[in-house]
Amino acid sequence: MSQGPVAVIGGGIMGAGIAQVLARAGYEVRVRELSDELVDEARDRLIAGNYGLDDAVEGGYLDEDEKADILDRISFTTDMEEAAAGTEFVIEAVTEDLAIKGQVFRELDSVTDDQPLYSNTSGFSVTAIANAVSDPSRVAVTHFFNPVPIMSMVEIVEAPETDQAVVDRAEDLVDELGKTRITIDDDPGSYGFVANRCHAAMREEAQKIVDEGIATEAQVDTALEKGYNLPAGPFALRGIGEEWE
Repeated sequence: MSQGPVAVIGGGIMGAGIAQVLARAGYEVRVRELSDELVDEARDRLIAGNYGLDDAVEGGYLDEDEKADILDRISFTTDMEEAAAGTEFVIEAVTEDLAIKGQVFRELDSVTDDQPLYSNTSGFSVTAIANAVSDPSRVAVTHFFNPVPIMSMVEIVEAPETDQAVVDRAEDLVDELGKTRITIDDDPGSYGFVANRCHAAMREEAQKIVDEGIATEAQVDTALEKGYNLPAGPFALRGIGEEWE
C-alpha cells in the first residue's frame, strides 16, 4: 500500500536517489524539476543512472514487477504547487547554493500548509534555510549521502526553533528506509555537519602532507586505507564521485 504523498524538489543525482528510496519504501513520490527536459533527465537518471532501478534489478535486489510498482509510485512535474500541496512532507534536493535553496523554500512556504520541510543540504545551517519560511519550526535538515540507494548514513539537523515533531518524523523516516541516523544541533557559524567536517579536516591535512613532499597522494591513500580500514582514501574519493554538494 502506498504512503504519502511526499515531494522531492530537484531530480538531480541526490533528488533521484532520494525519490527512489522513498518509492521503494512504499511512498507515493512527486518529483519536481524546472523544465520538461530536466524532468526527462531525472526520470532517466532514476531508472538507468548509476545505482538506479535498472542496476537494482541487474543486481538481484528487485525484480521487474517490483521495479514497475516503484515507477507507478513516482510522478514528475514542473509545477511546485502540484508537487508539494497536500504532501506529508517535502525534501528539497536542489543545487548546493543558499540563494537557490532560499528561493525554493519561499515557494514551498506559499504552496504548503504546516507539513515538515526538509533540506538535503550537505552543510548549510538549518537557521539560514529556515529564514525563507514564515514558520521556521517546520524546517530541518535530512542530509543523505551519495549514492543514496547504497549509503546508509543520514544526518538529521535541528535548529533551536525546529518543532520536535518535525525531528521525530525525520527520525521515523530514516528508520523506515532502513538507514542509520544521527540527530545533531545546528551550527550557524560553520559549513558542514559531522561527517563532512571531519572528512574535510582529514582531506586538508592529507593535502598538506603531499604539498610538503612527505608522501605522494597514493601513499597517503594507502596509509589511511590500510591503517584505518577506510574504503577509500581522501584522494581516491576525489575520483569516484564523492558528494560534497
